[in-house]
Amino acid sequence: MKLRRISTLLGISLLAAGTAADAAVHRVHEGESIQAAVDSASPGDTILVSPGTYQEDPTSLYGLHITTANIRLIGKVRRGKGEAGKVRLLVNGDQQTGIFAAPPGCGYTDSNCASEDLQDFYVRGFTVEGFPQNGIQTRWVDGFKFVRNESVNNLNNGIYPTLSANGLVRNNVSYGSLDTAMWVAGSENVRVIGNELYGSPIGFEITVSNDVQVEWNSIHDNTVGVGLFHPNAAGNPQLAVMADWVIKRNFIFNNNLPNPAPPTSFQAGLPPGVGVLLLGVSDNVIAKNFIANNDFAGIGVLGWCTATSLGDPSRDCVNDPPQADPSANNNLVYRNWLTGNGQSPPPFLPLPGVDILYLQTPPFEPGTGNCFERNRPSTLTFFSSEGVLPSDGC
Repeated sequence: MKLRRISTLLGISLLAAGTAADAAVHRVHEGESIQAAVDSASPGDTILVSPGTYQEDPTSLYGLHITTANIRLIGKVRRGKGEAGKVRLLVNGDQQTGIFAAPPGCGYTDSNCASEDLQDFYVRGFTVEGFPQNGIQTRWVDGFKFVRNESVNNLNNGIYPTLSANGLVRNNVSYGSLDTAMWVAGSENVRVIGNELYGSPIGFEITVSNDVQVEWNSIHDNTVGVGLFHPNAAGNPQLAVMADWVIKRNFIFNNNLPNPAPPTSFQAGLPPGVGVLLLGVSDNVIAKNFIANNDFAGIGVLGWCTATSLGDPSRDCVNDPPQADPSANNNLVYRNWLTGNGQSPPPFLPLPGVDILYLQTPPFEPGTGNCFERNRPSTLTFFSSEGVLPSDGC
């Protein structure tokens, strides 16, 4: 993946001037093909889609497939009109993923892409429904924005920027997935702001990424609200740096959904009732969140081997060694407000329900440099494998 473009001011100016001069607007009305407009568009063009229900080529893998740089895909939503005011993209035939942006020749399940990253993709105002894989997905895209879209019952992941960089995911709604409502995977420099995520095994997830800022989201009524997971839980290759995941000023509550994930999946092993679950990852921040009424734990920080062995005692660091350090190190958990958590922990786990749960297993998971500081109220409950919450990183 080619990340973080390097451009001169002159180059940026010339590109902007050329785009402004050459850009066109392609208008699509109900009964017409959005994909046909996408295929005829040039870099810098806008596809403007009127409200209605759209179904594209049933022989394609994708509802919409974007391989041209700098395309703006905009649904003209009419507020206050309900379903009639939406731009709805529905699954049709053999389609797997709703909206997919990637370089030419690179598919939604490919591990490698020989092409240069696709530059710039913008999508706004689409409701994507019922696809068996993913709702809205990028792969090898540098510069993306998902704004005010809706993912409904897309059965793997709802909104899924993966192997991409320099992105904004803002004010979207996603629900009804069987994996994750929104998942940032293998990506760098992503901002996730003001989304509503619910009704899925995991509301929001990060794996093998760097520099992901997550703020002002409402994450509720999932099995696990936020999942920050070790590379063993990822489907993408590791990055050289996988750190600086900041979960800040979010509202994370009522994540008690009985787990609907397929029985053989990793997600099926997640216990219901966790607000934020950090498993075997390091150098991250959980701060200033309101975390309430999660039946098992408001915040859980666990080593990867410890967590997996709770579900299967044979899966420890000796019998099932992970591909990367299983310890959770140098994480800062501070100034969160936790209330009403831990009231009904799962009966199949030998652990109490608490506001904060901390578990690691030395020597495989030394758990160094973590800091739990100034979380409130002072009467919050906790359970720690060290007897106290770590403060050596404060």
